[in-house]
Amino acid sequence: MPRSREALEALPGVGRKTANVVLNVAFGEPTMAVDTHIFRVSNRTGLAPGRNPLEVETKLMKRVPPAYLVDAHHWLILHGRYVCKARQPLCTQCGVAAWCDSAPRLGR
Repeated sequence: MPRSREALEALPGVGRKTANVVLNVAFGEPTMAVDTHIFRVSNRTGLAPGRNPLEVETKLMKRVPPAYLVDAHHWLILHGRYVCKARQPLCTQCGVAAWCDSAPRLGR
């Protein structure tokens, strides 16, 4: 298994997100695999707003403290999947609603 993003992306069917997942999960590299959940949470909360996944990834890599980078994408995915849901976000149950750009508008 290649250990660089460039080598992974050279494989058929492997894009940046998948390469970042492999680097993070298999090799413990501090990467940010921006999926639909991370993209939504980053934009909705104001944590790292961007027009596309690469822009969000770049901002998250600058914003998330280095000590948390290896686990941050897992936490953001789970937050987006179970709390900051696409159609019905659970703002009243959200632990970060006080710092969220959208919580007041969405019901908190």
